Amino acid sequence: MDTKRPNHRPNKPLTTDVKLKDQFYTIYEVADILKVHHTTIRRAIKQNRLKAVKIGTEWRIKKEDISNL
Repeated sequence: MDTKRPNHRPNKPLTTDVKLKDQFYTIYEVADILKVHHTTIRRAIKQNRLKAVKIGTEWRIKKEDISNL
């Protein structure tokens, strides 16, 4: 008797033909662009002056949000 469960979903590649429209930067990259310390960027995120998204343990900032400062 086979106790192994059948795979109900076929494996699909993790690729897409759609290009990402938004470009994201790390806190350190934004700090380099704006020529400020990375703590200043973190403070701006915390004070909601800069919009950012947390992915795992890292923050990402959209390119368009940097230009809106």
